[in-house]
Amino acid sequence: MTKKLLFAQVLAYLQQEWENLVQAAKEAHSTATHPESAAENKYDTFGLEAAYLAEGLSRRVAELKQTMQAYSNLPLRDFKGANIALGALVELADKNNQVVHRFLIGPGGAGATVTESGITYKVITPSSPLGQQLIGKEEGDEVNLLINGSTITFEIYSVY
Repeated sequence: MTKKLLFAQVLAYLQQEWENLVQAAKEAHSTATHPESAAENKYDTFGLEAAYLAEGLSRRVAELKQTMQAYSNLPLRDFKGANIALGALVELADKNNQVVHRFLIGPGGAGATVTESGITYKVITPSSPLGQQLIGKEEGDEVNLLINGSTITFEIYSVY
């Protein structure tokens, strides 16, 4: 397994999201500025709502561009024996020492999943609740996850 391939998958996912958002922003802008979107009375807010949507989508496009740049600039380093930080791959094991969760700690793209050699990782960020727990820890440490209303303790099985 290589981090390079996983990061390339995340970048491809983000690129596709960016392209979709650019198209949606263009459509929302076109709708907002179309003559038929002009308000017919003070209660007709269709054009205004389309303008707000276009603005929000444009912001999201810029955020995704920054996230893609952050991934491109992130050095691929080995975390074996090191504390968890941005760019780490982390495996969590249950009480039976079975790996049950795998994460890639990234600068964005939270929720994306990437697979390499049949192993799937979920992208989380350092600002997420789990990311906050993981940053700075190392193999053998424990983290607590709230799953379906119950707190479950997992061991950090490996970091690389």
